[in-house]
Amino acid sequence: MTTPAAPPIPLLDGLTPDSVDTLTELTTLLTKLRATQAAAGSTQAASQAARPGSVKELPAATDSLKHKLQRARAATRQLPDISRTIAQQEAEIEELEARRRTQLRELARIRGEGLQFSIGEQSRGEYDGERMVE
Repeated sequence: MTTPAAPPIPLLDGLTPDSVDTLTELTTLLTKLRATQAAAGSTQAASQAARPGSVKELPAATDSLKHKLQRARAATRQLPDISRTIAQQEAEIEELEARRRTQLRELARIRGEGLQFSIGEQSRGEYDGERMVE
């Protein structure tokens, strides 16, 4: 028997998957920069220098990315238990695992008692003539 997964924790206002997805923007910037640098060796170097993606324009192009990361960092600091240390988290994990082991032992014990009860009821039914209980 499997238990359903816990519902996901809702994100804070201002913290969306898009607000922490910086790889797309970074890839776009690096692709433009690489294309500009590759073109700099060709005869079109003068015209390519004016295109967005030149090394001189990189700081301005990365400003939005930098601000996005700052907003995401500020939003994650507001998450519950974000200030807990790794040691505290590991201690809680150990407590939860110990609790789970205890629950599994208890379930196994109850299952065994249920099987013994079922076997006792079946054997009693054979000797008492299959009586029906309402």
